[in-house]
Amino acid sequence: MHDAEQDPRRVGRDEMNLCEFPIALLTDYPSEGVKTMVFEDRHGRLTVSGSDAYGLPTAPDSDVIVGLIQLTKLRNDFTDPTVEFTRYELLRLLGWPDQKHYYQRLTESLHRWVGVTLRYDGTWWDNRRKRRVDASFHILECVILPDKNDPMIESSFTWNKIFFKSCRDGNLKRLDLDTYFSLKSAISKQLYRFLDKRFYLRPDWTFGLPELAFEHVGMSRNYAVRNIKQKLQPALEELEAIGFLEPMAAADRYTKAGRGAWNIRLVRKLPAPAEAQPAEPGPTGLERELIDRGVTAATARDLVATSPAERIRAQIEHTDWLRETKPKRVADVGAYLAEAIRKDFAPPAGFEGRAERAARETADRAALDREVEARRAQAREREERDRVRAYWEALPPERRAALDAAALAGAAPADRAAYEAAAAAPVRRLLLVGLRDALIRHRLGLPVVD
Repeated sequence: MHDAEQDPRRVGRDEMNLCEFPIALLTDYPSEGVKTMVFEDRHGRLTVSGSDAYGLPTAPDSDVIVGLIQLTKLRNDFTDPTVEFTRYELLRLLGWPDQKHYYQRLTESLHRWVGVTLRYDGTWWDNRRKRRVDASFHILECVILPDKNDPMIESSFTWNKIFFKSCRDGNLKRLDLDTYFSLKSAISKQLYRFLDKRFYLRPDWTFGLPELAFEHVGMSRNYAVRNIKQKLQPALEELEAIGFLEPMAAADRYTKAGRGAWNIRLVRKLPAPAEAQPAEPGPTGLERELIDRGVTAATARDLVATSPAERIRAQIEHTDWLRETKPKRVADVGAYLAEAIRKDFAPPAGFEGRAERAARETADRAALDREVEARRAQAREREERDRVRAYWEALPPERRAALDAAALAGAAPADRAAYEAAAAAPVRRLLLVGLRDALIRHRLGLPVVD
């Protein structure tokens, strides 16, 4: 393989908003009468609208955008939205054959992109503001092709200013173009771009199966779960074969999350560490905790280096509490947490720290245990009283008299003296009942009542 500077296809760039949602169909040709696609996540939605003349973009059109991004990097490193190129060099970059049909296909794709409208409702990441915003635009502002019959003549394209600003603001990631263009399936390519972005944060992800298939890959919403699995399988196998995904058995890959609901687990296959060079340790401690909550690695390093550890721990705890109790308050956890640490936000209203919560939960559990035990004791007492009463009521009169006599005879001297000293008949009856019940409890093997 040549040096990266000599082979422009080795290391490319990808705009990260384009990785999150598909912006093209998975087929090679547009569907008749279908001019709009909608993709959604918890932040909002993306609506892709095609023109009347050219319709929605297709799978090869996605490759063209990837190629145009790379041409921009090579020509001016994202300093100018207008880029001069020849269709011949773009065709070579895409790996398409040098044939008339493919030049026509490329020309059609460029015109199609000029007519495509992307409307992001709360899903366009503004890297300068560090937040999601609404944005609506054509990804290409214009394309100029002086002579469609001569592929060597310089043509030009101009990016829309919203898209180009995102590139200028550094909302780009590396993309291995050799790997990307070698993939045979459009599903493989879209999954590769999406996961390549996500794997930067962590190597192990679990998604809702329909969410991944419909919203992030662009598969037909008419597919049932079994169809999704069937359509995904060749792409998964292709990504496993190139060493991108960790191979898994179906039982490990898919887990049932409820009636009709399935999750899919996708793990990046990490290369074995080189024997001669020990792997550098990854982020640990507070830096790792920040990254796990969506803060970028570079920002996490900076925050840990410049902010007091206690402030970071406190803001992590505040943010975790908000995510659990008021999830709508925090749309982007990573951005919110970084800002909270920098500005040392006050605790949110109603905040309860882990220690206070643990103490309260312990006290609540103890109170509940006491209440449950008291109810059980009351139930046991009622049951014992019922058994004593049933025993007494089952005796004939002569045996009742004998039981009363036995209760008096066996009573403690002080209890018997109190009975004999009582002048009022109601008092004597009450004392006798107590002595009698004590004898019955003894005969039934019940505990003594104080």
